[in-house]
Amino acid sequence: MTNWYHEAEQVLGDIATAVQEHRSILIHPLEALAEDVVVSLQRNDELVVEALAGPAGPPLITNLINVAILGTKVGIGLGYYGEELRQLALAGFVHDIGLFAVPKSLITKSGRLTQEERALVERHPELGRQVIEKCGPTYHWLAQLTHQAHERFNGQGYPNRLTGREISEMALIVGVVDVFDALVSERPYRRRLLPHEAVQELLVAERRAFPREILKALVEQFSVYPIGTTVRLTTGEEGTVAKVNSSYPLRPVVRLDDPKEHEGSSSCEIDLSRAPFVSIAEILHPPIVGRITFPGASPKAAMFAEPTAVSDSFTSLLESLDAVVLALQGAVDAKRTS
Repeated sequence: MTNWYHEAEQVLGDIATAVQEHRSILIHPLEALAEDVVVSLQRNDELVVEALAGPAGPPLITNLINVAILGTKVGIGLGYYGEELRQLALAGFVHDIGLFAVPKSLITKSGRLTQEERALVERHPELGRQVIEKCGPTYHWLAQLTHQAHERFNGQGYPNRLTGREISEMALIVGVVDVFDALVSERPYRRRLLPHEAVQELLVAERRAFPREILKALVEQFSVYPIGTTVRLTTGEEGTVAKVNSSYPLRPVVRLDDPKEHEGSSSCEIDLSRAPFVSIAEILHPPIVGRITFPGASPKAAMFAEPTAVSDSFTSLLESLDAVVLALQGAVDAKRTS
């Protein structure tokens, strides 16, 4: 899907130029891209790997593409389908379109913004709404959603400080994956966070900004360890996350790099939900494009491991072990930074 990603960058680059030159934009090419995203994610997670791998294109444009992809993925987790899912993907593509109408010097400024500069930047939801409304009444819903993409459930967003269910659920989905994408993307003033670090940051710092069910869907859909992530297990073996166990976000299926150690096994994959005494000890690399091959399988088979029928006591054991692993990892991280 790498070629598709570059084509999407070109389409959005043309739209960015149109906004900067105060020309009308065309929504139809974005609707086609939204359809592509939905069809692809219903087949497999290849686009998710692409989005989380840190694409090297223009930051504003890659953010629009990534939010469309990741937002659609969360929508799938919340039960969205059909036209709703296409609308969500389209909303991701335009959620920050108003930023192209803001002076570029403010967007690229490395230092802290003044109060006046911040006020100008925070006008971009209104500017985006105006751009989309010019496309006709058919897209007024999209203009409204774009206007709400930076509102927050706890009333701490902008531009109107809406609260709770005053905000469209789609706008909240777009908002949470926008924050998530910013955290996993490189910035001049900090390194990019790994997906599990970004999830932790969201759950700690933004837990009141978004509804619990949306945060839960985000964690489940990205499984903390997304497909394509290179990891080291507690056994010392290294491998790549190949499938997601949505019921156990910390226990995906890992494809081992060196299956020779498991010659007696019929597979070089370990389903960690079936191996309670083996877990992920360390992330070595974030998702890498091309690390995992995506066969033309059914959507469910491509995205998730087969459900594991387990007893309540086994589930409790898994959760307890994961809690211990997380606590130990936190202690190790704290010692490294002290």
